Amino acid sequence: MVLTAPSQQRAWRRGVAWHRVAEGVLVYALAFAAGQVIFLGWGGEQWRPLAHAYWQFLFVAWAGMRLGLAGTAGLLCLVAVQAGWGTLQRQGFFAQDLQASGGLGYGAYIVILSIVGMALAFYLDMLRRQRADVRIAAIAFECQEGLLITDARGVILRANRSFLAMSGYAAHEVLGRTPHFLRAARSAQQEASDGPPPWPARQRQEWHRRKSGERYPVWFTCTPAMDSRGVVTHHVLTLTDISDWRRQKAQRRQREQAHRAALVREVHHRIKNNLQGVTGLLQTLGQRHPVLRDPITEVTGQVQSIAVLHGLQGRSRTDQVRLCELVQEVAAGVGALWGVAIAVQLPEDAGAGGLSCRIQPADAVPLALIVHELLLNAVKHGGRQHQDVQVTLNAREEPQQACLVVSNPGQWPESSSDAQVGLELVATLMPRLGASLALEQAGERAVARLCLQAPVLLPGGTDAAPESSRLAHEGAAA
Repeated sequence: MVLTAPSQQRAWRRGVAWHRVAEGVLVYALAFAAGQVIFLGWGGEQWRPLAHAYWQFLFVAWAGMRLGLAGTAGLLCLVAVQAGWGTLQRQGFFAQDLQASGGLGYGAYIVILSIVGMALAFYLDMLRRQRADVRIAAIAFECQEGLLITDARGVILRANRSFLAMSGYAAHEVLGRTPHFLRAARSAQQEASDGPPPWPARQRQEWHRRKSGERYPVWFTCTPAMDSRGVVTHHVLTLTDISDWRRQKAQRRQREQAHRAALVREVHHRIKNNLQGVTGLLQTLGQRHPVLRDPITEVTGQVQSIAVLHGLQGRSRTDQVRLCELVQEVAAGVGALWGVAIAVQLPEDAGAGGLSCRIQPADAVPLALIVHELLLNAVKHGGRQHQDVQVTLNAREEPQQACLVVSNPGQWPESSSDAQVGLELVATLMPRLGASLALEQAGERAVARLCLQAPVLLPGGTDAAPESSRLAHEGAAA
């Protein structure tokens, strides 16, 4: 029964060595034989000189050292039964105990034997558990993550092999120093002035520097170790190299950005096709109803301007459109609808000012309609009659600024009239920031000057740098 204790049963299920079972059987057999001789008088008078109860201390000690708590308790029960039976039968070592002391000697013997055996077994069991814990801790310390053990002041006491391989340092170059020297972009004076580790954040991302000078990102985790009074005695620092993780994250975001850009281009392309279908229907309606041709043509031009914008966005890698392209396409559309040759003049330097500026996506549709209304106003009030509408896109001296100048033969009226009623839509669509409109009279020509700047306009290289380039430089700042 003792040999089938839970610990022994688990051992059997794991296929433990049978020599321990054989040892237990041997201890119990020898203790039983000795108990028969000592307490029940086996062997007669020839064994009487050796029949002393202290021999059982040897077997109990043997069981305490080799069989554990369960095995020792079982052996004590066996000895107690044998000695008790011999006492009742008035045989063996305690034959006279009942008559002399009322069984006190037997009781004292069993108590002393139990204390010695169980104390020894308990102490050795705790010692084995501690050794097992130390062995497990040593195995866990040599894990794939970099580990540092520091004292309460932050001085490194131990470093595992993974950390040494990751950082490139040898053990003697790390022990006795504080972990601050590992962080990148730190001077020798800063390292010398480092005191006890503040470590306000238990987990954070840091940039460290290898012994070779290479910078690399790590995920830093600090776990304090406390004693029974709650006082921090050590710190366990976990350092994980996340270079591969960041690279994979950047690649995944780059793929997602490319997929999103493809979907956006497809959406813009389909919107453009649908709007072109609407303009075709409007033109057909205008041909059927000549009386409504002019207002229908105006609406057609507005829809066509939005279609032009979506067409440009469908061709771009992002939803940002170049200002010069938008002006050219809208001017070509208005000229084709009203039969007017609109002259568009752009800066000679293709990389200057307005030619390289991009339009903020949120302001693209309103700006397309504003350009359309300015051109339509010029066409209807002098440009169509004289076949003279001029559009100039000038780059300002300031960066990210451009002026669109639309002129036609004619005069701006002094008071509100039909010419200015057409500009009410322009005033409604004007962005609150980054755009201004001025109406001027230059001799015999009416001039509308639309000046744009940030935030309506973006730098020319805004969409030239792909998402992966931005992600690659995320770690430039430590």
